[in-house]
Amino acid sequence: GVRVVRALALALALSACATAAPDPLDAHSNALVGTWSNARQWEQAPEALRRPPSVGHPYDWVDYQAAAFYRVEVPQIGAHVLYLEWRGEDEEISRQRIWSFRRDASGAVRMDFFTLRAPEALAGRGSEPNAFATLTPADLIGYGDACALRVRGLGVGGAFLADIPDTCRITARSGRTMALTAQVHLDNGALAYQEAGVLEDGAFAFKVPGGPPYLFARTS
Repeated sequence: GVRVVRALALALALSACATAAPDPLDAHSNALVGTWSNARQWEQAPEALRRPPSVGHPYDWVDYQAAAFYRVEVPQIGAHVLYLEWRGEDEEISRQRIWSFRRDASGAVRMDFFTLRAPEALAGRGSEPNAFATLTPADLIGYGDACALRVRGLGVGGAFLADIPDTCRITARSGRTMALTAQVHLDNGALAYQEAGVLEDGAFAFKVPGGPPYLFARTS
């Protein structure tokens, strides 16, 4: 009797471990890793959108971008960190970012965006072991907890929707107050992305892309 009860308890415990849901921080991070491209969006875009990117959003635009996400070890930033590298049609790097998933004090999943103070030193090194290991918060430019994206899981496969709270405000380089907005939607092998900075008078400091969100499809 006792042996049977113990065996049953062990079997139930093993079953629970086998069916436990993955950690969302791992699931979301891993779901992004790989390469993405908005080639189809670019090819199908109307001529009215196929304009060069412009500061201040004087007109709608969208351009071609390929994105590569790498899981990187950055102990002083967190345990679920991604390095993101964007490249345009000319295959030159257009931007480099760090995305970091974490839990806030309430246990909710958040994601921080960072830019690199010295991006050139890490260009093309996303798959190089330990290339990012010595980065510290001083090496990055972030926007603080008030601007961390709120992340909501959408089910299996690490799918999620993330956005910046309406209360996010930063000081622009011009010295003016700017509201940041961003939304990231990952689901079923598709990634939508858009970000913007809106000045106090409602004018755009920037909007990327300048029209509809980037629509990326996984390429590897």
